[in-house]
Amino acid sequence: MKRFLSVLKTGSINVGVFLVLLIVVNWLCGIYMSGKGGEKRNELPNYENNREHAQDIFYDYHQVTHRYKPFTEWQTLPYSGKTLTIDKSGYRVHQSNTTTEGPVVRFFGGSTMWGEGADDAHTIPALYHSKAGKGSVANHGQLAYNSRQELETLITLYAQGQKTDVAIFYDGVNDAAFLCPTDITELPGHRLVPMFQNKIYGGKKQVLLTILNNLFTENILLVIRHVKNVNDQNKGLYNCAGQEKGKEIARMLVETWEMAHTLVTSRGGKFIAILQPASYIGNPRLDHLTLNQELGENFQFVYDEVKRLMAERNHPWFIDMTNAFDGDQYIYIDFCHVTANGNEIIAERINQILEQP
Repeated sequence: MKRFLSVLKTGSINVGVFLVLLIVVNWLCGIYMSGKGGEKRNELPNYENNREHAQDIFYDYHQVTHRYKPFTEWQTLPYSGKTLTIDKSGYRVHQSNTTTEGPVVRFFGGSTMWGEGADDAHTIPALYHSKAGKGSVANHGQLAYNSRQELETLITLYAQGQKTDVAIFYDGVNDAAFLCPTDITELPGHRLVPMFQNKIYGGKKQVLLTILNNLFTENILLVIRHVKNVNDQNKGLYNCAGQEKGKEIARMLVETWEMAHTLVTSRGGKFIAILQPASYIGNPRLDHLTLNQELGENFQFVYDEVKRLMAERNHPWFIDMTNAFDGDQYIYIDFCHVTANGNEIIAERINQILEQP
């Protein structure tokens, strides 16, 4: 009996030490992934003229936190850093020397419109504002938002009695990238549906598993995926290419644009829907990046369907900008996000469109 108790005690001590070590390693991995160790985009040739500023951009980006937002699910919390400013309403803002006299122009989109990879002064809305030189310009972009969440944001603004003279939707990437994964089984949807289902509606067992995962393994697994680049090695992560799901995503995107157009124009405003560039579409410079081929195939299918529907419906306010980054410049920093030079191109095109009578 004494021997059994001795073995049990030794075993318990070893298990305890192992669990403590696992917690420490998981914690250290979290620090690695949230800091500069997990972020390498600042080392791309896009930023070769100012590495320090690039580090500041991504440091601020990784400090962003979110809160629950009715109807759109999440929204960024206020933040003020060297390169990033988010106001009390949860929207990214920029400084402007222009007066408020003129139209109220509102930009909607995901992280590409929000400005991931750029500082406050070089987001699409900020650059457009400096070119237009008048009016009020609001950036309603939010990380990972798709077109349906943008429509909900627009509806909320109208419900609050806010004025909108021009609304611009900048879409395509998040509808394809975050609805094509195989774990998105119902449309419409958004990126966090699987997580919400597990964490909110998974029951007590799921709550326990989530706590254990967060405590012992979550960050370790993130580091393993980061180092081994698992997403590029595995197949079957997406199920849009050649499937009805891909066609449905495209149809919903186009019809969401049409609903937004009706909402804005019925209130006297102007609406523009832009099919945004993506690294998998057109002929941009990509020799500095390694991209996920399977995601690219799914992207291409969805974009082809969207373009077909755009041509079929032939609305003059449909704008295809998928070729905007073709050429020899380093613009992309991953499969969709870009540096200031890319945002400059889009802002100039939008300015030209809005200058037309």
